[in-house]
Amino acid sequence: MNPTTEKKVFMETFGCQSNVLESDHVSSLLVKDHFSFTNEINDADVILFNTCSIRAHAEDKVFSRLGQLGEWKKQKEGRVVGVMGCMATSYKDQLLERAPHLDMVVGPDQYLKVPQVIREASQTGKSQVLADFDPIYFPENDVNRLSQPHKAFIEIMKGCDKFCTFCVVPFTRGREISRPSEDIVFETQKLAQAGVKEVMLLGQNVNSYGLGLKSRGKTITFSELLREVARVKGIERVRFMTSHPLDLPDDLVEVMASESSVCESIHLPVQCGSDRILKRMSRKYTVEHYLERVQKLRSSIKDLFMTTDLIVGFPGETDEDFQGTMDLLEQIRYDAVYSFKYSPRIGTVAARMLDQVPEEVKDERLARLNELAWKHAAQACETRLGKVEEVLVDGPADKTPGGFYGKSRQNRTVVFLGDGYRTGDMVKVKIDRHKVANLYGTVQS
Repeated sequence: MNPTTEKKVFMETFGCQSNVLESDHVSSLLVKDHFSFTNEINDADVILFNTCSIRAHAEDKVFSRLGQLGEWKKQKEGRVVGVMGCMATSYKDQLLERAPHLDMVVGPDQYLKVPQVIREASQTGKSQVLADFDPIYFPENDVNRLSQPHKAFIEIMKGCDKFCTFCVVPFTRGREISRPSEDIVFETQKLAQAGVKEVMLLGQNVNSYGLGLKSRGKTITFSELLREVARVKGIERVRFMTSHPLDLPDDLVEVMASESSVCESIHLPVQCGSDRILKRMSRKYTVEHYLERVQKLRSSIKDLFMTTDLIVGFPGETDEDFQGTMDLLEQIRYDAVYSFKYSPRIGTVAARMLDQVPEEVKDERLARLNELAWKHAAQACETRLGKVEEVLVDGPADKTPGGFYGKSRQNRTVVFLGDGYRTGDMVKVKIDRHKVANLYGTVQS
């Protein structure tokens, strides 16, 4: 492949916000190296899947897609198929065994090599696996190629040291490493100068940011970093995820309550409502500790929007354990819940536990949990009726002709009718109805 010859790339991203940031980063690298992008697989010379290993369903989708590409690759000489992301580090050479037509397997810390690997694969037909961890490498935003010109994700740390028994992250993303705060603030300033109004700080456990990291000769905590980012001129909204309940200090709550640009929303995964199962998960906190942190947040931050992750059917979960989760759900009444059936992950302790829960039991428990969670979400939406929300416009609303949509400070989706609005506009909308978890309203002059 001649570096000056434009090749078309089709890229599909699975999983979380970190993957979106990394896909944007790889896209920028490829454009600078004379590649272009297409939304049509049959027009592509290169197909890349940026993958996630958190849930079995996401992996199954990737394996299914890979299985369909053997014939596609044969149709044109020099075509390249690649897997990036967490599956690249969790499966490595196994991916080539399951999909012999795969040309490249590239882990999250090796993305700078993607353009070169594509060229080599196209020219030689030889497959490569690059999945080593790099403690220095953090993907940065290209201000000229943002997925959304008014919003950006910023990776502040990577990896995890918690080693929850169900989680594959320490194996696919490595141990915790914090990015220097000066680099984070500088990137935030560049984004603000480019017109970005909202940033989200990303990490597997942002609350433990800064452990062992020196900034200007002293240690820096996530609370201190959050305050610095919140005070960058031009940045009107700051969000962050994910928070671990064990590491949620009072000073972080104070920053959330006192800094006007820090949004009133937090994602605080509890995983389950049984102390026995929490211990088996190696979460290292109790239900009582979690409830105390929730109380601290809600008593300090007015109008707080709270979401969580819940797993049903963890190995050994009894009816009594599951009822503990339902009781916790009823007590806290989250604004939204991300719920999952437990699925064994390669290399984790929980995958080797003998008392796995039958799939039909998982299905029944998940249905019951979701019914209660949606009830609470609808009730939470009803409390917004008549209120005026500050909405950052994301664009035209696909299912509402003549409408636009955006996010409130609480991170709720708000749909409204109007003319002439642009992505990045800030609009006041009075809420008059809701449908499922979306709010609908009228623009206030």
